[in-house]
Amino acid sequence: MSASLNPSSLPFSPQPSATALAQALGVPVFAPQWHMPQYPDGAVGPWQMKRMGVGMDRGYYSGPCVTSGSTLLLRQGSEGRWETWMSLSPMEVESQELACHHARGHTVVMGLGMGWVAANMALQPSVNRVTVVERDGDVLELFRRCRVLEGLPQSAAAKVELVQADALQWQPPGAPVDFLYADIWLHLAEPQALAEVQRMQANVRAAQVYFWGQELVLGAMARVQAEPGTPPWPDAVDRAVHDTGLPLLAQTEAGYPHLITRVLESCSARAAVR
Repeated sequence: MSASLNPSSLPFSPQPSATALAQALGVPVFAPQWHMPQYPDGAVGPWQMKRMGVGMDRGYYSGPCVTSGSTLLLRQGSEGRWETWMSLSPMEVESQELACHHARGHTVVMGLGMGWVAANMALQPSVNRVTVVERDGDVLELFRRCRVLEGLPQSAAAKVELVQADALQWQPPGAPVDFLYADIWLHLAEPQALAEVQRMQANVRAAQVYFWGQELVLGAMARVQAEPGTPPWPDAVDRAVHDTGLPLLAQTEAGYPHLITRVLESCSARAAVR
């Protein structure tokens, strides 16, 4: 297959039925401005990449929207059940875009997933190297078969290095790390997530750290001292960041405490409709 026909390089565009549904419901179509690889269906070992049709969803911090052509990374468990480990859903994309915005220099990504984050980090001019640490050889092989990096300019694709290793044990071989992003969990804000990020950082010693679901972890810590949106909330968030002992990425244009409040509200609304 020629590079011009590579599915990973095709531009994102919503299906016509998605636009009609969005207009009927009065909600937007999810149309991110990021590079969105168009993954082909495929499988390696217990892992499967599967394209989806049109549906409704909610973002990590935004409201309801219509989705179109999202892709799922599924894993079949020992009992035959399929679990979604990653997707290009609004929740997944919005929960990782802060990492893509702020990645710089030598960036380390713990957990390959679908490779969406690594690809978008490599496209950032502020990034000169992306080291992706993934322990599962089948995930690495599926990523290669999907040819995600072929959808990037050669200068960006050349920044990405895949390393098969355990994220909780890997140490950088000499080169300092400017930014560490961790996403090795099935669910957002799993109870052990913070401790595992602290363990990774002890090995990596990155200048700055961000992890998937960070806002939910910090929100739970801050809520012990204040309610979201109240005057004491920003100070409570600052204390939560300090108490992690990590050099966390904790700034946004609108204010990080405000983002955490939006994430908590959105996740609460998502839980209410289940």
